[in-house]
Amino acid sequence: MFYSFSKGAEIYRNYLCAVRKLLLPFSWVYSLITAVRNLLFQIVIIRSVSFEIPLIGIGNLRVGGTGKTPMIEYVIDLLKTENRIATLSRGYGRKTTGFLLATSESTANEIGDEPCQVKQKYEDIDVAVCADRVLGVKNLIKHNPKLSVVLLDDVFQHRRIKPGLMILLSAYDDLYVNDHVLPAGMLREHKCGANRADIIVVTKCPKSLSNDQRRNAMSLISPAPYQKLFFAYEDYGIAYCISSGRKLPNETKRVILVTGIATVASIIAKIEADYEIIQHFRFNDHHVYTRADLDKISASFIQYSDPSLAIITTEKDATRLKKYITETTFKDLSIYALPVKLNFQNSDKPNFNKVINEFVRSN
Repeated sequence: MFYSFSKGAEIYRNYLCAVRKLLLPFSWVYSLITAVRNLLFQIVIIRSVSFEIPLIGIGNLRVGGTGKTPMIEYVIDLLKTENRIATLSRGYGRKTTGFLLATSESTANEIGDEPCQVKQKYEDIDVAVCADRVLGVKNLIKHNPKLSVVLLDDVFQHRRIKPGLMILLSAYDDLYVNDHVLPAGMLREHKCGANRADIIVVTKCPKSLSNDQRRNAMSLISPAPYQKLFFAYEDYGIAYCISSGRKLPNETKRVILVTGIATVASIIAKIEADYEIIQHFRFNDHHVYTRADLDKISASFIQYSDPSLAIITTEKDATRLKKYITETTFKDLSIYALPVKLNFQNSDKPNFNKVINEFVRSN
């Protein structure tokens, strides 16, 4: 098996492991700065703004992918029948500034790849981006006074706004309790920041999580009495062509994988269970694809001349690749997006749903 890697993220992880002890003093300084900032909010020297409308915050402590977008989509699916929903995020990597309300024609360059993905899936809900979350919520309410709930994406460290319900995500293989603050680790603030969460969801668990694994994770996290802890896993769907929507052919045996996401272990494991990965074009998270990238991918696909070969990517990457597929150069290049949904372990699903529904109804 052969992989073609963009080495940035991998080198950085190896670098952290090698020099962690040297970096710890810098982590202590960074941790102190964030602790002072959090204290200023706690003693109300800096004020957080709350709203009468229910706000559900979703975020993490760790830099990198913990499954925030699948969680956003899960909550949308849970609430959309009976509620008018809006989502608000920073719109990481977009080329625009200020508040922007997405339309069905919005691109990843305009609103960011993750909001673009959400808007393409849920055209009937309001999807907005704004670095200033307080201003963003005000503009959403002004745009649609009948909103029932706003989902705030990646808002855990955005202390100027106060969600009524805060959900903290942590990947099973990278629990925040085992990590260090930047730069020695990957935490944005000290792990005690988790105390601000009302709900902690351990994401990317093994689908068949054992009771012992569950108890061990619960022991490590040791949630406070007021916190609810749930366990979730990634549930992959059937890959579909990003230009035509058709499903991945049954005769596909081998694939070229294209990713520009923070963590790739789960998607590699999923694809390897069904196909042979003959090449992996791995880019950094939120990578802005160029024609040169597509030329390399296309040339690789053509050189194999294999009717059982397909190109697979993530839905997040598809939002950044789609604009090139309509061009003459790449119009015959079929790229398939592999959808992923968040699902909960056993009885966690009805219990999580109950907490979310009761919060929205009571507010």
